[in-house]
Amino acid sequence: MSGNCIRYRLPHLLLSAAVFLALTGCESIQEIDRAAGEWAREHKAQRAAEDEAARQHGVLTATKHSCRQIAQSLYLPGIDADTAYVRLKRYFGFHTQSEAQKVYPYPEWLPQTNYRHETLPGVRYAMSEEVVWPSTTYGPHHVWLALDIEREKRGSRLRWSWCEGADGWEKLGAPTQVQRHLAQEIGQVARGGGR
Repeated sequence: MSGNCIRYRLPHLLLSAAVFLALTGCESIQEIDRAAGEWAREHKAQRAAEDEAARQHGVLTATKHSCRQIAQSLYLPGIDADTAYVRLKRYFGFHTQSEAQKVYPYPEWLPQTNYRHETLPGVRYAMSEEVVWPSTTYGPHHVWLALDIEREKRGSRLRWSWCEGADGWEKLGAPTQVQRHLAQEIGQVARGGGR
């Protein structure tokens, strides 16, 4: 039965090989071998890039779903949302969408991460990203920070959150002290003080 199967499939295999040769423009077995080798190298390079992107995605995703989120807000009378945004964006190093496309090694992964940078000038700003907190107490540290700035009455409402024990925060110590220092610095920078 296997002999009949081979005799039956052989014409189909020969026809498939002839069609493949015609479509690829290969005229000899060596050319087919060379084309197959090129395809294999390209495929291997593509898989390596995908693997690296997956590793980078793990870095960019940052926050795990099971973290204990620390959140706080602060009302700043007399400070408009645009001014607070410019000051805090510069201080922490948040990136706009176009800046992030240039900075991150795999920008195509940004939509799958917790990265966010939304602007509605004069009204609301929402940012979430791994930033460098140039802390006056702890020194510069890479941390994942979410920060929202909204116009409220005649001032701005700042809301921020971070993940206790993860995303760089675990290296800084007691969460209550870290939150107190972070709140002081956010308020000071938004008011125009600090660096």
